[in-house]
This record gives sequence, C-alpha cells and structure tokens, in this order.
Amino acid sequence: MSDGGSPVWTPLPHGPRWQVTEGEPPASEAGRWLAADRLADPAGEELSTLLERERTGSGHRTGHAAALTLMAVYAGWVTAAAVLHWALHDEVPDMRSGNVLVRPAAHGIGGVRVRRARLLVPRAGEDSVRLLHRTVLDGHLLPVADALRRRTRAGARQLGGGIAHGCATALCAYGAEVDLLAARWRQFVDTAPGGLAALGEVARVRRAPDGPERLVYLRNTCCLYYTSAEAVRCASCCLTSREERLRAYAGPK
Repeated sequence: MSDGGSPVWTPLPHGPRWQVTEGEPPASEAGRWLAADRLADPAGEELSTLLERERTGSGHRTGHAAALTLMAVYAGWVTAAAVLHWALHDEVPDMRSGNVLVRPAAHGIGGVRVRRARLLVPRAGEDSVRLLHRTVLDGHLLPVADALRRRTRAGARQLGGGIAHGCATALCAYGAEVDLLAARWRQFVDTAPGGLAALGEVARVRRAPDGPERLVYLRNTCCLYYTSAEAVRCASCCLTSREERLRAYAGPK
C-alpha cells in the first residue's frame, strides 16, 4: 500500500504508448514538463505550448486542425496506460490531471510522468468503469477538450472523436487479448460521458485469412489531418468508406 492506503500501481511495460515514469522530474528537466491540470486553461501557457508543438510537427494550417490532432494524440498517450490497465486488470491507475506531468515533443507528447504511481479506490457503490469515466474522462480528457474548443473553436464533436480514438487506440495497439479488449471497449464506451459511443467503432481485421485478429478503430468524425502539410489522411479517416478502411488495415491478401 502507498499514499495513505492507496494500492501501488506498476505501469505495464508494453511498448512506448504505456511508458509512464514515477516521480517529479530531475531539476535538469523540470522546465521541459507541463502540469496536466493546467491544460484546462484555454489561455494558459501550457496549452499554448502543446498546440504550437503539434502545429509545427504536423504542419497544420489552422489552429483548430492542430487541436483535433492534439486531442487524439493526447488521449492515446497520456491516459492510455490507465485505460489499458483497467481493461486487462479491472483496476484504475491514478491518471487524474493533478497527478500527471507531460513532456511536449515535435508531434504531440514525448513523455508521461505520474507524481505517485497508485491505484484509485472506488467510491461506495462505484464500479471500475464509472471510476475510469470519472477520473480519466470527466476529470482529465473532457476538460482538455473543452479548453481546446474555447481556444481554437474546434468542434466539440470532433474533439470528442479524438478522445474516443485515443482511448480506443490504447486497446487496439496492445495486439493481444482481442476478445477481452473488444468486450471491454463496449463496456467503456456504451456509458461513457461525452457521447463517445456514437463517434466511431472498434472493428476486427485479419492480415491473412488464417492470421490472428487485431482491433482497429474507425472514426465517424474527421481529425482534419489531411489539411496538414503532409496532405495525407489518417488511417482511420471518416472520409473513406468503412469497407475501404478495413481493407487498408488488413493489407494485401
């Protein structure tokens, strides 16, 4: 046990998307890390820093397009460890914004830290999915989305699509336990705040008729990535038909 009775959490070592470091950064790096709870201020320096890094890295021509890409990147990296750990173990790590620090990178997020690596204890009568909703969505991602909306006039529905995409990517990128993670996605999204259930779907694909299944996320909202200097659509672009996207994910037969 740690922190007055909260169970200890050991972040899962499943690739860069789930690499979370514990503790305050060393003094030599302190200026490179942003407090996540300050990102809910639409006029704050922290949000400006992330937006500028995303705009420069992606080459977006408009602020609201940079905001949409940033929202999906943020959800898919900063809180991804909590979503995956919940899906696999039915426990919720403390990724509340006040416990999280993020390091900007050329394209979104370059590092994630938690001040204390601990699991959250549900309130009386609260199940684990509602605890995840309350802490990761209501208390972290949705306030960041609202700040981006007010800062850039990006659409609330499109920002919500970025949240859904990022949370789904945490499960889709894992590459195993497909049946479990598909079921957990439905449990997570069906009652999620922000109307996330209507913003896309998790689908199954195979790279070969007898190959292993994997999960992919198909957006119903546009991230405007095709407006960047790269002038390419994202892999889940809603401007492409569902069948065409599934074929692209599956690859050549």
